Amino acid sequence: MFVSAACPGREPRQSAETAFVGTTAPLLRLRPAGTGVPAALLRSVTAASAVGYDRVVFELASDTPPGYRVQYAAGPVRSCGSGDVVSVAGSARLVMHLEPARAHDDQGNPQPRERDLMLGLPSVREAKLVCDFEGQVEWVLGVTTTEPYRVTELTGPARLLLDVKQGP
Repeated sequence: MFVSAACPGREPRQSAETAFVGTTAPLLRLRPAGTGVPAALLRSVTAASAVGYDRVVFELASDTPPGYRVQYAAGPVRSCGSGDVVSVAGSARLVMHLEPARAHDDQGNPQPRERDLMLGLPSVREAKLVCDFEGQVEWVLGVTTTEPYRVTELTGPARLLLDVKQGP
């Protein structure tokens, strides 16, 4: 059961013996090019801990989620605007790239307002926005170790659930 009621997309209670099915390899889900679909507005990023994994939820103001790429960073993660190295709590970095997406409203105001979340969960320590430019949004998660992860897509509203297995 989740420790935070603010995390949509909760699952039924699981036993500690339930195997976490995930990967440490990059995950890629593209949306068809040339569909004329506008960039989805990122509405919120929330996180909570469940039995055996931590969940980060990316909620969008659309019915279907954008394309995404998730992978562990092999080197430093850089801000797309400045090129500066971005540091996050934890010993490994898991990057969630959304496209087409945006993290600002039509007037240029940041959405969501919170762009650096100190989470302190068992696996996910911090989540930080590192890019919101030309239809691309990228968040980096500071995690304790390189553990398997999985992504679940939900619609109406669009949500991407990024679960990271809790380490030993």
